[in-house]
Amino acid sequence: MAGLGFDNQIPGVIDAKAHSVIDYVHVVTNFAVAALLWKKNRKAAYAAAGLGAGVLLNTLMTDYPLGVFRVWSFRTHGIQDYGGAAASAALPTLLGFADRPEAWFFHIQGAAETGIAALSDYSDRTKHW
Repeated sequence: MAGLGFDNQIPGVIDAKAHSVIDYVHVVTNFAVAALLWKKNRKAAYAAAGLGAGVLLNTLMTDYPLGVFRVWSFRTHGIQDYGGAAASAALPTLLGFADRPEAWFFHIQGAAETGIAALSDYSDRTKHW
C-alpha cells in the first residue's frame, strides 16, 4: 500500500528513510544537470534548477527522516512528488525544447519520479533516524 489512495494497488516498498535519501540525490542531480546545461540550453538549465529547488523545498519541509522544518506530512510530500513528476515531463514542451536532446533528462526524470512515488509507502510515519 503506497498510502495515497489512488496508488494503493502498488506495494509501498520504499520507506520514509530511503525516500528522504533518494530526494536529496534527486536535488543534487537536478542542480548538476542545470550546471551542465547552462552553456548549451538556458531554458533546460533553468528548468532543472527550478525542479531541484522544488524538490529541495519539499524535502526540507517534510516530517520524515532528513526533513528539517517538518511542516507537512510524508503523505502531503507524496502528493507533491506526483506533481513534480508531471512538471518534469511537461517542462520541455512548455518551455519549447521538447525537440532538443536535453528533453530526455526531463522525460526520464518524470518517469523515474512517478515510479519512486508509486513504490513509496506514504503511510510510513517514521520521523527520525
